[in-house]
Amino acid sequence: MTRSLNGLCALALLGFLLAGNAHADVVDDVWRGTNIRLNAARIHVRDSDYATGYWLLPKAANTLDFNVAARSFGIDSDLVLHLHGTRSGNVISWTFDDTLPQPYNLGSAQYATRVRGTLKARARQVRGADDPYCDHAACPHNVELVLESGTRVWVDGYTDVWVHIGWTEEVQFRQFVAYAGVPRPRLASVRITTPLSRCPSSSPTELSGEVTLSSPAPTGGILVDLMSVDASVGVLPVRVPEAQSTARFALRLPANWSGPTVIIGASGGVQKSVKVALGKCVTSLFTFINWRALTANLSPRWVLNGGSVVASVEELKTDVLVTPNSETYSLNEVLGASQVRVVGVQPATGDLYGTAYTQKGPSAFRLRAEQVKSGAEQWLDGWEAVAANAHGTLLVSNPEDTFNLYRVDEVGPAKHPGLAGLYPSRVLFNSRGQVAATVKTDKGMRAVRVYGKDVKWLVDVESEATALNDVGALVGVARDANKVLKPFRWSDEKGFQWLPLPEGYASARATAINDGGWVLGTASSADGKAQTAFLTTPDGKSSVLLDKLMPAELAKAGYRIQEALSLSDDFTVLVRAVDGQGQRVHLVLSP
Repeated sequence: MTRSLNGLCALALLGFLLAGNAHADVVDDVWRGTNIRLNAARIHVRDSDYATGYWLLPKAANTLDFNVAARSFGIDSDLVLHLHGTRSGNVISWTFDDTLPQPYNLGSAQYATRVRGTLKARARQVRGADDPYCDHAACPHNVELVLESGTRVWVDGYTDVWVHIGWTEEVQFRQFVAYAGVPRPRLASVRITTPLSRCPSSSPTELSGEVTLSSPAPTGGILVDLMSVDASVGVLPVRVPEAQSTARFALRLPANWSGPTVIIGASGGVQKSVKVALGKCVTSLFTFINWRALTANLSPRWVLNGGSVVASVEELKTDVLVTPNSETYSLNEVLGASQVRVVGVQPATGDLYGTAYTQKGPSAFRLRAEQVKSGAEQWLDGWEAVAANAHGTLLVSNPEDTFNLYRVDEVGPAKHPGLAGLYPSRVLFNSRGQVAATVKTDKGMRAVRVYGKDVKWLVDVESEATALNDVGALVGVARDANKVLKPFRWSDEKGFQWLPLPEGYASARATAINDGGWVLGTASSADGKAQTAFLTTPDGKSSVLLDKLMPAELAKAGYRIQEALSLSDDFTVLVRAVDGQGQRVHLVLSP
């Protein structure tokens, strides 16, 4: 028969709860956690089964010891089991030996007088969904406790038939489901980065998302559950690494998708949602309204969404970040390095990535412009940064092995099978995992695309890949049949396409392309004495001088734009110009 677990054996069973995990540090979470949750237990003793359901048992933090009162289980006894836990590797042994203040009637003239034994358990990390029975922050969650061989529990008692006939019987454990550790962190926010220039694409694309927890993830990390209301939009649960509070994830969009959908995240009993949709494609020319000039000592190279700029400062021999409010942060001071070299940016997510040099050598890093004071979000000692995508994934090189490139995941750098021999040529990397590069061949420099292990030439003439967007469109420069440098665009759908030159100019190179397909470039006159910047429309049919699109007050003051440097996903551009007095100036322009 099955009864309520009013047998004291169940209490002993509870003691087993503290267990080690295949990852030993998970036991540390049990040690520092409060409360132990017994979801289900069933034992057999004296020819009867005893069962219990959900119980939350109190435990003090920073100990493996805890006490279990019989009355916690509705047992009318003053018995308290004193469970003393010790750790051996990833297994916790629990010993106890407690006598009941008064004999307890088990039924059928059976009385228990003593519970004793040794309980052993192994802990393993929980990575699954929120426990539906646990809806408050005090619930332990991240460690599952599993019975281990060596668990032995006995109940001493007597049978009352005219005289007391003593007995001792070992408890048989038939079911045990329990959890311990620390609470699963509560979800604070879910964010999806949707670049302003992004619009429906004829091929599948990805957006970058980020989850933030209210507290750092416990030992082994934690999964945040994610789902999309639109089943055609792909998203998977994301693991927040141990001791971290944020993690990025990919949102896979099908071809020609515009939305909307809702992305729902859950952790620690909290749900958050965010609406996602793509805007209409910007296809008409626009003018720039807002502008600011940078100080003369800066040599700017990239602009981010919102107008932050990454620049070099010759006298400092390091790179700096200049905010839209003209605050300047020396990145060597931010990162505690003697020199910092930024090798690229992701305008939409605000990422900077590069290499910091200290007395110990190089270290690859990634940091976020809007949180520059917090320092690096990712840091890899002994590596040099080569590229990164909007998901925050780095490509790095080993200074002692420049032949290979390595892709960085949670485990660490691993060789990318298709990138051997491509570095130190320029390498481009997007959120779809696509790679483009410029490589040296026996026929000269060639722009190539990498597909797994295969390297494909894009055009059989001297060429260079200069930019790759997250939709999969690549731009670069190549020599035409007359050996003149001209810009081109390449995509899976349309293949190779020459881009038009601005009227009156003989050669040009493409500098950047945003997700909407707008191309920024620099054009030169036939004699090489005149140079200007231009924008090419997404259809590739028209290239317009930026001088015709600049703010009216700059045009009236005699400014002339000479070189295109960078283009962001919110259509902000960084250019080199000369003012009305012929002095060089760098400008940040936005619509």
